[in-house]
Amino acid sequence: MIVEKILESKARKIKQYPVNSNRASDLGNPCVRYHVLNRTRWQERSLHDVGLQMIFDMGNEIEEIVLKELAEAGIKVIEQQRSFQWKEYGITGHIDGMILSDGEAIPMEIKSCSPFVFKAINTIDDLRRGRYAYLRKYPTQLNLYLLMDNKEKGVFLFKCKTSGAIKEIWMDIDYNLGEETLKRAEAINTHLAAGTIPEPINDNMWCDGCAYAHICLPEHTGKEVEIDTGELATMLDRLEELKPIVTEYEEIDDQVKRAVEGREKVLAGNWLVLGKWMDRKSYDIPADLKAQYEKVTQYWRRSIRKAA
Repeated sequence: MIVEKILESKARKIKQYPVNSNRASDLGNPCVRYHVLNRTRWQERSLHDVGLQMIFDMGNEIEEIVLKELAEAGIKVIEQQRSFQWKEYGITGHIDGMILSDGEAIPMEIKSCSPFVFKAINTIDDLRRGRYAYLRKYPTQLNLYLLMDNKEKGVFLFKCKTSGAIKEIWMDIDYNLGEETLKRAEAINTHLAAGTIPEPINDNMWCDGCAYAHICLPEHTGKEVEIDTGELATMLDRLEELKPIVTEYEEIDDQVKRAVEGREKVLAGNWLVLGKWMDRKSYDIPADLKAQYEKVTQYWRRSIRKAA
């Protein structure tokens, strides 16, 4: 019963809380509809499961480990969990801490990640183009702290959950990103004041796994929904179970591609990897000529979201 009791303890941590501001950690999500629902219908938010709660708890533990490692290295961290507020835009947040460097306090965020993500991210652009939505929110979060504290640069410290390795990714203040984020906050506040709900963005990157999909999806699809009583639900459940395995495969496959590019023969353990450069033909056709041969064909685009 040891594991069961631990899981029960984790489950008791999963609760709904009201959202009274535009959170810096969340404003990287481009869907204004999500943010408005987060402010007005937070009670209906889908709760995460115990597995994700364990990941959250591990992230908090890793943050404490990194702070300890910084202290042992003689790196002073101040203003841990300092709160920020930008009243004009209704933005709030709290930062992991400020690193003192040459008399300057530099905003710092500590993040934990899988070994595959750890290897894939080395620059701010890697985060902005990240495979996962949560990675894309990180630059917006830190950039808001830079704007609110009038700092020119900040730093992410990423720690690998398995190896314990750590890396730093520096970020210069991005005024264009800041303007984009503040416009989003203004749009959220405008809808809140008017009592309106904006249209969904219909972007799988953000819609898949959204905590408000069960609210957003029925409103978007309307009443004429075909009910499938066959094996489709079972297949979709199995598809969701396999998703982590597919994701891991894609991550490792991407790293293998980068590791072997330009190497004609590589012997790695029991594996022999052969490769060579290939030519790909392309044709630059003038737009007016291309238009003469334009042909429209149909294909079925699917979007799978969990409704409840």
